[in-house]
Amino acid sequence: MVRLRLQRFGRTHRPFYRICAINQRNRRDGKVIENLGWFNPIEKDEAKQIEINAERVKHWLSVGAQPTETVEDILGKLDLLPPKRKATWEKRRADDRARVTAKVSLKTAEDAVAALGTLMESAGADLSSFQKQASDALSAVKQAVSQADVDAAAAAANQAKAALDQAKAAEEQFQAKKKAEEQAAAESSAEGESAEESAE
Repeated sequence: MVRLRLQRFGRTHRPFYRICAINQRNRRDGKVIENLGWFNPIEKDEAKQIEINAERVKHWLSVGAQPTETVEDILGKLDLLPPKRKATWEKRRADDRARVTAKVSLKTAEDAVAALGTLMESAGADLSSFQKQASDALSAVKQAVSQADVDAAAAAANQAKAALDQAKAAEEQFQAKKKAEEQAAAESSAEGESAEESAE
């Protein structure tokens, strides 16, 4: 099977690639069937970064040559892919972008679970139900990230944040109640001592 792929040339930290048609079984720098152009990522002017023989690329694609992902990206940007392949390329790119966006929600959910874990260590109130909610939301976010579902990931991350906020509110309530009880106990003991002193 013929692959359209890059061959690396250049020197250290200054890569230069040839785009070539090569037998799939050959090594990266092995015998080439045909050179189709070159790609210079160091060039600052984007118009000069790529030089490609479009007609030969279309010929190789028409006879069944398979481009690597990198070459497919280059050809897609130059609008050299056949319509069916271009549709799958655009879908793959959209999924990749969605996955990156969903990973932001994953980070938010992980932070919420970590903060809830720290809060549970120092908390006096029982926060295990909130911990379970947050961990369930985290697993929902992970599943949404794997499916590149941005909306589901954001919704699950919001659930994790809501569980953290509810846990903080419950802990504040518990601490306020505890403080009020301690204050009431201190006042009653102070009243008891003053009553004993007045009785003497």
